[in-house]
Amino acid sequence: MWRNIEGLSRTIDFTPDDSLIWDENDEMVSLHLVSSSGLLKEAVKLGAKVLEEFLPEDLISVVTKASIKHYNPCVVGKTIVIGVRVTNVEGNLIQFYSVITKENRKIAEIEFTRAIVSKSYLRRKVIEETA
Repeated sequence: MWRNIEGLSRTIDFTPDDSLIWDENDEMVSLHLVSSSGLLKEAVKLGAKVLEEFLPEDLISVVTKASIKHYNPCVVGKTIVIGVRVTNVEGNLIQFYSVITKENRKIAEIEFTRAIVSKSYLRRKVIEETA
């Protein structure tokens, strides 16, 4: 059960592709730098995978809060290491800390919270929003 996972961690090697390019500035696109939002996306995705193993079929986790400190550039196509750790569990809220490195150099630190919710709740909310 997810309530007993504080301290659990997972680390993966990951090679960013062109879908994660920082594209806010046309001049900088040619540098093929990985965007902060791309790093954030991969860290929270890894957090979701950690939780999947502990959730029953009718529950899912959603991001409710996230922050990133992006320290160093990272180029698309170069392998990075993404680590996530569960730092706190309070009710249905799971807090994570993530660090992303390349060759032992810190690229980014990320903190995020995922809430455990029922899939049927999300479906109801979508119906309410579209009705």
